[in-house]
Amino acid sequence: MLFVSRCTRLCQNIIPKHKNCALTRVPSRNGYIVLLPEISKDLTESLLQVNADHPNFTGLDVKKCENTISNQFIDFECGIRDIEDYLNSVEDGKYDLFKDVLEPIENLSIKFDQMWAVLKTLYLADMSVMPARIYYPIHNKACMSHTTKYNSKPIYEACKKADLSKLTEEQVAVVNKFIKEGKLNGLELSEKLDYSFKANKQKCSAKQKYFKIRLEMAWSQFQQIIDNPQLVKDFPEDLLTLMALNKDNPKKRPWKVALTWGIADRFIKYCPDRDLRWNVWQAYEKAGSPADEKRELNNGLEVEEIRKLRLEAAEKLGFKNYGELSLTTKMAPSISAIEDTLLTILDKARPLQDKEIESLQLFSNKKGNEYPIQMWDVGYWARLQKKELYGYDEVQWSEYFPLDRVLDGLFELCRRLYGIRILEMPNRADLWHPDVKYYEILHENDPSIVAGFYLDLCSRPQKMKAVGEPGWLVTHRTASSIPKKVLPLSALIMNFPSAQNKNPSLLSFDQVKTLFGKFGHLLQNVLCQVHYAEVSGLNNVEWDAVGITSNFMIHWLYDKETFDSINSHYKTGKRLPNDQLTEIKQHMAGFNTCDELYKSMIDLKMHTIKTNWNDLVKEMWSNYYGFPLSKWNSFPCRFAEVMSNEQGAASYYSGLWSRIIAADVFQSFKVPDESTKNLGNNFRDTFFAFGGSCPSGEIFRRFKGRDPNPKAFISDLGLNKDDSN
Repeated sequence: MLFVSRCTRLCQNIIPKHKNCALTRVPSRNGYIVLLPEISKDLTESLLQVNADHPNFTGLDVKKCENTISNQFIDFECGIRDIEDYLNSVEDGKYDLFKDVLEPIENLSIKFDQMWAVLKTLYLADMSVMPARIYYPIHNKACMSHTTKYNSKPIYEACKKADLSKLTEEQVAVVNKFIKEGKLNGLELSEKLDYSFKANKQKCSAKQKYFKIRLEMAWSQFQQIIDNPQLVKDFPEDLLTLMALNKDNPKKRPWKVALTWGIADRFIKYCPDRDLRWNVWQAYEKAGSPADEKRELNNGLEVEEIRKLRLEAAEKLGFKNYGELSLTTKMAPSISAIEDTLLTILDKARPLQDKEIESLQLFSNKKGNEYPIQMWDVGYWARLQKKELYGYDEVQWSEYFPLDRVLDGLFELCRRLYGIRILEMPNRADLWHPDVKYYEILHENDPSIVAGFYLDLCSRPQKMKAVGEPGWLVTHRTASSIPKKVLPLSALIMNFPSAQNKNPSLLSFDQVKTLFGKFGHLLQNVLCQVHYAEVSGLNNVEWDAVGITSNFMIHWLYDKETFDSINSHYKTGKRLPNDQLTEIKQHMAGFNTCDELYKSMIDLKMHTIKTNWNDLVKEMWSNYYGFPLSKWNSFPCRFAEVMSNEQGAASYYSGLWSRIIAADVFQSFKVPDESTKNLGNNFRDTFFAFGGSCPSGEIFRRFKGRDPNPKAFISDLGLNKDDSN
């Protein structure tokens, strides 16, 4: 393909720079001319700010961003081709793998990723500057370009030939990452098998896309209009806003219930009308299933097709099944180890669930309910029971969590645990909106800057909003010493309630948990102490270990000192009582845990055995729930996290696994006479500092001195409260 861009400037500036690039070696073909816009070198450098501490957001618009990232695609891909040509021309053993291959790739990646992060930030924070129709084509192209380095046969072969005994632990992690990604991309396959493998991947990707489209179309068919204000009088304001047909006045009727997660589940939790709850629940159960009235929206056959294609892909790569393939990116040692752990928890959670439902039935009967509790009743009555027993009310509690108070408590916790100071620096960095705040992290007794981060926490009309997605962490720079040591930099972009009518931004307790969890991820990104971005921060962390740091931070919300530090009524200054935090956390833990266990196990079974999904549902349901299986239940047909996303396959358990590890870690802080600060520093110097440069299982052993187990998780949720011992 002949690239004609900037007329002679591209030929003079870009092509000579990459004289061996594949772009210059492909002969021209009539009709295949790609025009790239005129981009000045000054503009590219001003946007990238690669060697500066902070990106330059001032004056950015769609045209500048499009043009600059297009140039980056060319530079990155040509740079990879140059490295390939070098490897093809040099004898084995006559090059330094890191100096001549992997560090140049690192340098290319840092520039590429930094510009990509700027575009992500603009898209999430201001869609008037970076609309979806512009961003997504760029994003998709960026994803393709980014994988070029892992699809390179010469780079893969060079890494396979490395003498790992002569490398540092971190360098071994980098090399192993390239080998692992290369194998998963089919670089070990013959030409014939590779063609078949790629065709399989394309077909599976199309099937996954169709699965999602069908499910969304099925959801869109449902219409439940609420016109009675009394039915929604206890609804949280953010839920009313999502349901309101009049977005300018969410409290004005009518309201529409959609089947998307974040609306349907919360409607069932708050709606006092049992018939309406049932109607929404049954519509959600039917969506995408053979029971759907529109047969063209049935995902049943699609589920089996996707499973078959994934199995074929795994077998081509030499794995027994797709579950086994997925373990290459996991902390868990084997499928049997995962299943054994989940079943150990189930042995405790299932009997507790029965007692919880019995208690809920008695509670609802006292409140006038005459019916046996069913699945569509649990959320509603559990909310009312939790309020009566422990005084927990999502709407009322939000008055005690003004955003500034929560942040002060969060930053103080970080000082206590990790020995760091977090200071706002109003004029230090260029910001994309006046609402954004920039902070820097310093060691407690050291004035040198460790890292920086942006907080853009409150909702605005132009911000990206996705139902069920509370916010995003954007990594601008992770720790790296290539080509020189840089300041780690991240941005946390959320959609918390804005300040209104002279009242501050007020968070629900769930939103406080979200903030603490996201901040745990941010800290892992910016406090990492490695030399290579490939394994820095969350990069290269196993999928089932990614949630460890976020869940660890959430545990601290139930520590009385931390809880007291983050809550204060925005008018009176009064604090919430802290004597029943454990009971609040453990309420309905048996039912909720069984629900997660069921989803995790059915995902694993669908990717390790060939039993039809419908038979699996029938076989497994009663082991996890005390309710009868509904005639419409076709859960895999709406299991979008797994069926429409290849990365989610055989991975749903990852959320539970991270919680298990986090609970085990947090248990160390509950041991009498142990120094919280010493343990916190140890956590910082292991889980934060190592990032993805060391296997998470080994990081855990260095922190705890043993392998993890689920005992702390079981105890933390009170799943063993009836044990005699």
